[in-house]
Amino acid sequence: MTGPINLVGRTSAEIAELIAPHGDRPFRGRQVARWLIERNAAQFAEMTDLPAALRDALAARFTIAEPQPVEVVPSSDGSRKYLLRLSDGATVECVAMREGAKATLCLSSQAGCAVGCTFCVTGALGAGRNLAAHEIVGQYRYLVRELENDVERVNVVFMGMGEPLLNTAELGRTLDVLFERVSPKRITVSTAGILPGISWLAGLDRRPKLAVSLNAPDQERRQTIMPIARRYPLADLMAALRAFPLERGRRITFEYVLIRDFNDDVGDAGAVARLIRGIPAKLNVIPLNEDREHFPTLRRPETEVVERFALALRDTGLTVTVRWSRGADVAAACGQLRGRGGPSIGVAQGVR
Repeated sequence: MTGPINLVGRTSAEIAELIAPHGDRPFRGRQVARWLIERNAAQFAEMTDLPAALRDALAARFTIAEPQPVEVVPSSDGSRKYLLRLSDGATVECVAMREGAKATLCLSSQAGCAVGCTFCVTGALGAGRNLAAHEIVGQYRYLVRELENDVERVNVVFMGMGEPLLNTAELGRTLDVLFERVSPKRITVSTAGILPGISWLAGLDRRPKLAVSLNAPDQERRQTIMPIARRYPLADLMAALRAFPLERGRRITFEYVLIRDFNDDVGDAGAVARLIRGIPAKLNVIPLNEDREHFPTLRRPETEVVERFALALRDTGLTVTVRWSRGADVAAACGQLRGRGGPSIGVAQGVR
Protein backbone atom coordinates (compact mmCIF):
# COMPACT_ATOMS: atom_id res chain seq x y z
CA MET A 1 0.00 0.00 0.00
CA THR A 2 1.16 3.51 -0.73
CA GLY A 3 0.67 6.30 1.76
CA PRO A 4 0.11 10.01 1.28
CA ILE A 5 2.36 11.73 -1.26
CA ASN A 6 5.04 13.94 0.29
CA LEU A 7 5.12 17.42 -1.24
CA VAL A 8 8.45 18.39 0.32
CA GLY A 9 11.38 18.27 -2.10
CA ARG A 10 9.26 19.13 -5.13
CA THR A 11 9.30 22.27 -7.26
CA SER A 12 6.35 24.64 -7.49
CA ALA A 13 5.43 23.21 -10.89
CA GLU A 14 5.49 19.64 -9.57
CA ILE A 15 3.37 20.56 -6.54
CA ALA A 16 0.82 22.41 -8.68
CA GLU A 17 0.54 19.45 -11.05
CA LEU A 18 -0.05 17.02 -8.19
CA ILE A 19 -2.65 19.22 -6.49
CA ALA A 20 -4.56 20.30 -9.61
CA PRO A 21 -6.83 17.21 -9.90
CA HIS A 22 -7.94 17.59 -6.26
CA GLY A 23 -8.65 21.33 -6.16
CA ASP A 24 -12.00 23.04 -6.61
CA ARG A 25 -10.39 25.77 -8.75
CA PRO A 26 -7.57 25.60 -11.33
CA PHE A 27 -5.36 27.93 -9.31
CA ARG A 28 -5.42 25.88 -6.09
CA GLY A 29 -2.26 24.01 -7.02
CA ARG A 30 -0.35 27.26 -7.42
CA GLN A 31 -1.66 28.44 -4.05
CA VAL A 32 -0.43 25.31 -2.31
CA ALA A 33 2.94 25.62 -4.06
CA ARG A 34 3.33 29.20 -2.84
CA TRP A 35 2.52 28.16 0.71
CA LEU A 36 5.14 25.42 0.61
CA ILE A 37 7.92 27.13 -1.34
CA GLU A 38 7.56 30.81 -0.47
CA ARG A 39 5.94 30.66 2.98
CA ASN A 40 7.51 27.41 4.19
CA ALA A 41 4.20 26.07 5.55
CA ALA A 42 4.54 22.99 7.75
CA GLN A 43 0.90 21.85 7.55
CA PHE A 44 -2.17 22.34 5.41
CA ALA A 45 -4.00 24.05 8.28
CA GLU A 46 -1.74 27.08 7.76
CA MET A 47 -3.07 27.60 4.22
CA THR A 48 -5.85 29.90 5.31
CA ASP A 49 -6.81 31.12 1.82
CA LEU A 50 -7.92 27.57 0.95
CA PRO A 51 -11.40 26.38 2.01
CA ALA A 52 -11.29 24.27 5.17
CA ALA A 53 -12.86 21.30 3.39
CA LEU A 54 -10.16 21.41 0.73
CA ARG A 55 -7.42 21.60 3.35
CA ASP A 56 -8.84 18.49 5.02
CA ALA A 57 -9.11 16.67 1.68
CA LEU A 58 -5.52 17.52 0.76
CA ALA A 59 -4.25 16.41 4.17
CA ALA A 60 -5.83 13.01 3.54
CA ARG A 61 -4.02 12.56 0.20
CA PHE A 62 -0.74 14.41 0.74
CA THR A 63 1.77 15.03 3.48
CA ILE A 64 4.34 17.70 4.31
CA ALA A 65 6.96 15.42 5.86
CA GLU A 66 10.38 16.61 7.03
CA PRO A 67 13.20 15.17 9.16
CA GLN A 68 12.26 15.35 12.83
CA PRO A 69 14.39 17.10 15.46
CA VAL A 70 16.05 14.89 18.06
CA GLU A 71 18.50 17.29 19.67
CA VAL A 72 19.33 20.98 19.39
CA VAL A 73 22.72 22.07 20.73
CA PRO A 74 23.52 25.80 20.93
CA SER A 75 27.12 26.97 20.66
CA SER A 76 28.56 29.81 22.70
CA ASP A 77 29.19 31.72 19.44
CA GLY A 78 25.51 31.70 18.47
CA SER A 79 25.63 28.74 16.09
CA ARG A 80 23.19 25.89 16.58
CA LYS A 81 23.68 22.24 15.70
CA TYR A 82 20.62 20.11 14.97
CA LEU A 83 20.37 16.33 15.08
CA LEU A 84 17.51 15.23 12.83
CA ARG A 85 15.93 11.80 12.45
CA LEU A 86 14.86 10.54 9.04
CA SER A 87 11.85 8.33 8.38
CA ASP A 88 13.93 5.12 8.35
CA GLY A 89 15.60 5.95 11.67
CA ALA A 90 18.86 7.26 10.22
CA THR A 91 20.10 10.52 11.69
CA VAL A 92 22.00 13.48 10.27
CA GLU A 93 23.30 16.75 11.62
CA CYS A 94 23.00 20.22 10.15
CA VAL A 95 24.05 23.62 11.42
CA ALA A 96 22.67 27.16 11.40
CA MET A 97 25.15 30.02 11.78
CA ARG A 98 23.61 33.42 12.27
CA GLU A 99 25.24 36.82 11.94
CA GLY A 100 22.74 39.60 12.55
CA ALA A 101 20.12 39.55 9.81
CA LYS A 102 22.09 36.99 7.80
CA ALA A 103 22.31 33.23 8.30
CA THR A 104 24.31 30.41 6.75
CA LEU A 105 22.73 26.96 6.74
CA CYS A 106 25.10 23.99 6.53
CA LEU A 107 23.21 21.01 5.10
CA SER A 108 24.03 17.31 4.86
CA SER A 109 23.66 15.33 1.65
CA GLN A 110 24.37 11.85 3.02
CA ALA A 111 23.92 9.98 6.29
CA GLY A 112 27.63 9.24 6.77
CA CYS A 113 30.43 9.59 4.23
CA ALA A 114 32.35 7.04 2.18
CA VAL A 115 35.15 9.40 1.09
CA GLY A 116 37.13 8.78 4.27
CA CYS A 117 39.25 11.92 4.69
CA THR A 118 41.50 11.18 7.65
CA PHE A 119 40.94 14.57 9.33
CA CYS A 120 37.12 14.35 9.28
CA VAL A 121 35.01 12.63 11.94
CA THR A 122 32.14 12.02 9.52
CA GLY A 123 34.50 10.14 7.21
CA ALA A 124 36.01 8.20 10.10
CA LEU A 125 32.57 6.93 11.09
CA GLY A 126 32.03 5.51 7.59
CA ALA A 127 29.49 5.39 4.81
CA GLY A 128 25.77 5.66 5.25
CA ARG A 129 23.29 6.36 2.48
CA ASN A 130 22.36 9.11 0.10
CA LEU A 131 19.65 11.47 1.28
CA ALA A 132 16.58 11.98 -0.89
CA ALA A 133 15.69 15.48 -2.06
CA HIS A 134 12.86 15.77 0.45
CA GLU A 135 15.30 14.93 3.27
CA ILE A 136 17.76 17.62 2.15
CA VAL A 137 15.13 20.26 1.42
CA GLY A 138 13.52 19.29 4.72
CA GLN A 139 16.68 20.35 6.56
CA TYR A 140 16.52 23.75 4.88
CA ARG A 141 12.82 24.19 5.67
CA TYR A 142 13.28 23.21 9.29
CA LEU A 143 16.26 25.51 9.83
CA VAL A 144 14.50 28.47 8.22
CA ARG A 145 11.54 27.90 10.53
CA GLU A 146 13.91 27.71 13.49
CA LEU A 147 15.29 31.10 12.49
CA GLU A 148 11.71 32.37 12.89
CA ASN A 149 11.74 33.80 9.36
CA ASP A 150 13.30 37.04 10.60
CA VAL A 151 16.55 36.86 8.63
CA GLU A 152 16.95 39.00 5.56
CA ARG A 153 19.43 36.80 3.74
CA VAL A 154 20.09 33.07 3.83
CA ASN A 155 23.16 31.34 2.40
CA VAL A 156 23.21 27.58 1.93
CA VAL A 157 26.37 25.48 1.99
CA PHE A 158 26.55 21.76 1.29
CA MET A 159 29.39 21.23 3.74
CA GLY A 160 27.65 19.00 6.26
CA MET A 161 27.73 15.24 6.34
CA GLY A 162 28.55 13.42 3.13
CA GLU A 163 29.98 14.16 -0.31
CA PRO A 164 27.33 16.05 -2.32
CA LEU A 165 28.74 15.08 -5.71
CA LEU A 166 28.27 11.39 -4.92
CA ASN A 167 24.54 12.14 -4.74
CA THR A 168 24.01 14.21 -7.86
CA ALA A 169 20.51 12.96 -8.73
CA GLU A 170 19.00 14.07 -5.43
CA LEU A 171 21.27 17.12 -5.17
CA GLY A 172 19.99 18.24 -8.57
CA ARG A 173 16.36 17.93 -7.45
CA THR A 174 17.23 19.80 -4.26
CA LEU A 175 18.88 22.65 -6.16
CA ASP A 176 15.81 23.00 -8.40
CA VAL A 177 13.70 23.54 -5.28
CA LEU A 178 16.15 25.81 -3.45
CA PHE A 179 16.71 28.01 -6.50
CA GLU A 180 13.07 29.10 -6.17
CA ARG A 181 13.95 30.75 -2.86
CA VAL A 182 17.73 31.20 -2.81
CA SER A 183 19.91 32.69 -5.55
CA PRO A 184 22.50 30.28 -7.00
CA LYS A 185 25.09 32.88 -5.95
CA ARG A 186 24.19 32.14 -2.31
CA ILE A 187 24.44 28.36 -2.55
CA THR A 188 27.79 26.55 -2.37
CA VAL A 189 28.46 22.89 -3.10
CA SER A 190 31.68 21.58 -1.57
CA THR A 191 33.44 18.50 -2.92
CA ALA A 192 36.50 16.44 -2.16
CA GLY A 193 37.18 16.35 -5.90
CA ILE A 194 34.69 13.91 -7.46
CA LEU A 195 35.44 14.42 -11.15
CA PRO A 196 32.21 12.98 -12.61
CA GLY A 197 30.26 15.16 -10.18
CA ILE A 198 32.22 18.27 -11.17
CA SER A 199 31.46 17.49 -14.82
CA TRP A 200 27.77 17.11 -13.95
CA LEU A 201 27.79 20.42 -12.10
CA ALA A 202 29.50 22.14 -15.03
CA GLY A 203 26.68 21.01 -17.31
CA LEU A 204 23.83 22.53 -15.29
CA ASP A 205 21.95 25.48 -16.76
CA ARG A 206 22.02 27.19 -13.36
CA ARG A 207 24.98 26.46 -11.15
CA PRO A 208 25.67 27.04 -7.47
CA LYS A 209 29.11 28.13 -6.37
CA LEU A 210 31.78 25.43 -6.27
CA ALA A 211 34.16 24.79 -3.38
CA VAL A 212 36.93 22.20 -3.56
CA SER A 213 38.65 20.62 -0.58
CA LEU A 214 42.34 20.79 -1.56
CA ASN A 215 44.37 20.32 1.66
CA ALA A 216 47.74 19.56 0.08
CA PRO A 217 49.72 21.01 -2.84
CA ASP A 218 50.87 17.66 -4.25
CA GLN A 219 49.40 14.27 -5.08
CA GLU A 220 51.51 12.26 -2.62
CA ARG A 221 50.43 14.12 0.48
CA ARG A 222 46.88 14.71 -0.69
CA GLN A 223 46.18 11.01 -1.17
CA THR A 224 47.50 10.17 2.31
CA ILE A 225 44.80 12.28 3.96
CA MET A 226 42.18 12.07 1.18
CA PRO A 227 42.03 8.49 -0.15
CA ILE A 228 39.62 9.59 -2.90
CA ALA A 229 42.59 11.34 -4.52
CA ARG A 230 43.92 7.95 -5.59
CA ARG A 231 40.85 7.54 -7.80
CA TYR A 232 40.71 11.18 -8.87
CA PRO A 233 44.33 12.41 -8.98
CA LEU A 234 45.22 16.01 -8.30
CA ALA A 235 46.43 16.69 -11.85
CA ASP A 236 43.10 15.53 -13.30
CA LEU A 237 41.20 17.56 -10.71
CA MET A 238 43.08 20.74 -11.56
CA ALA A 239 42.48 20.19 -15.27
CA ALA A 240 38.74 19.85 -14.62
CA LEU A 241 38.72 23.02 -12.53
CA ARG A 242 40.58 25.00 -15.19
CA ALA A 243 37.87 23.97 -17.66
CA PHE A 244 34.98 24.64 -15.26
CA PRO A 245 32.61 27.34 -16.58
CA LEU A 246 32.42 30.37 -14.31
CA GLU A 247 29.87 33.15 -14.59
CA ARG A 248 31.13 36.72 -14.58
CA GLY A 249 32.45 37.57 -11.13
CA ARG A 250 32.43 33.96 -9.92
CA ARG A 251 35.45 32.21 -8.46
CA ILE A 252 36.19 28.68 -7.34
CA THR A 253 36.75 28.41 -3.59
CA PHE A 254 39.62 26.21 -2.47
CA GLU A 255 39.44 24.92 1.09
CA TYR A 256 42.71 24.05 2.78
CA VAL A 257 42.66 22.35 6.18
CA LEU A 258 45.91 23.30 7.87
CA ILE A 259 47.58 20.42 9.77
CA ARG A 260 50.65 20.92 11.93
CA ASP A 261 53.93 19.78 10.36
CA PHE A 262 52.12 18.27 7.39
CA ASN A 263 50.96 21.01 5.03
CA ASP A 264 51.57 24.24 6.93
CA ASP A 265 55.02 25.34 5.76
CA VAL A 266 55.52 28.63 3.93
CA GLY A 267 56.94 26.57 1.08
CA ASP A 268 53.64 24.71 0.92
CA ALA A 269 51.85 28.04 0.57
CA GLY A 270 54.00 28.83 -2.45
CA ALA A 271 53.26 25.43 -3.95
CA VAL A 272 49.52 25.98 -3.49
CA ALA A 273 49.74 29.36 -5.22
CA ARG A 274 51.57 27.82 -8.18
CA LEU A 275 49.05 24.96 -8.36
CA ILE A 276 45.99 27.18 -8.70
CA ARG A 277 47.62 30.00 -10.67
CA GLY A 278 45.39 31.15 -13.52
CA ILE A 279 42.14 29.94 -11.95
CA PRO A 280 39.78 32.67 -10.68
CA ALA A 281 39.89 31.59 -7.07
CA LYS A 282 39.76 32.41 -3.41
CA LEU A 283 41.25 30.26 -0.71
CA ASN A 284 39.86 29.45 2.72
CA VAL A 285 42.53 28.38 5.18
CA ILE A 286 40.88 26.24 7.88
CA PRO A 287 42.99 25.40 10.93
CA LEU A 288 42.36 21.75 11.79
CA ASN A 289 39.54 21.03 14.21
CA GLU A 290 41.16 18.38 16.40
CA ASP A 291 39.53 15.16 17.56
CA ARG A 292 41.59 13.04 19.94
CA GLU A 293 39.44 9.94 19.44
CA HIS A 294 39.24 9.70 15.66
CA PHE A 295 42.56 11.23 14.56
CA PRO A 296 44.69 11.45 17.70
CA THR A 297 48.00 12.25 16.00
CA LEU A 298 46.78 15.25 13.99
CA ARG A 299 47.21 18.70 15.50
CA ARG A 300 46.28 22.24 14.61
CA PRO A 301 49.21 24.58 13.89
CA GLU A 302 50.01 27.40 16.26
CA THR A 303 48.23 30.67 15.52
CA GLU A 304 51.39 32.38 14.31
CA VAL A 305 52.00 29.52 11.83
CA VAL A 306 48.46 29.88 10.49
CA GLU A 307 48.90 33.62 10.06
CA ARG A 308 52.31 33.20 8.40
CA PHE A 309 50.87 30.64 5.95
CA ALA A 310 47.96 32.94 5.05
CA LEU A 311 50.29 35.92 4.59
CA ALA A 312 52.53 33.92 2.26
CA LEU A 313 49.50 33.12 0.11
CA ARG A 314 48.32 36.74 0.09
CA ASP A 315 51.77 37.85 -0.98
CA THR A 316 51.25 35.87 -4.21
CA GLY A 317 48.14 37.91 -4.98
CA LEU A 318 45.56 35.35 -3.84
CA THR A 319 42.39 36.28 -1.97
CA VAL A 320 42.72 34.39 1.33
CA THR A 321 40.47 34.05 4.37
CA VAL A 322 41.43 32.25 7.56
CA ARG A 323 38.30 30.45 8.74
CA TRP A 324 38.45 30.13 12.49
CA SER A 325 35.55 27.70 12.60
CA ARG A 326 32.31 28.37 14.44
CA GLY A 327 30.43 25.86 16.57
CA ALA A 328 33.52 24.00 17.74
CA ASP A 329 32.47 23.82 21.38
CA VAL A 330 29.50 21.64 20.38
CA ALA A 331 31.31 19.64 17.64
CA ALA A 332 29.53 21.57 14.90
CA ALA A 333 32.65 22.78 13.10
CA CYS A 334 34.26 21.67 9.86
CA GLY A 335 34.92 17.92 9.97
CA GLN A 336 33.17 17.35 13.31
CA LEU A 337 29.62 16.28 12.41
CA ARG A 338 28.75 12.78 13.61
CA GLY A 339 25.06 12.35 12.94
CA ARG A 340 24.42 11.05 16.41
CA GLY A 341 23.35 12.57 19.70
CA GLY A 342 24.85 12.62 23.16
CA PRO A 343 27.99 14.28 24.49
CA SER A 344 30.63 15.27 21.99
CA ILE A 345 33.79 13.19 22.15
CA GLY A 346 37.27 14.54 21.61
CA VAL A 347 38.82 17.96 21.85
CA ALA A 348 37.03 20.60 19.78
CA GLN A 349 39.36 23.40 18.74
CA GLY A 350 37.42 25.49 16.67
CA VAL A 351 31.42 25.31 10.85
CA ARG A 352 33.30 26.79 8.05
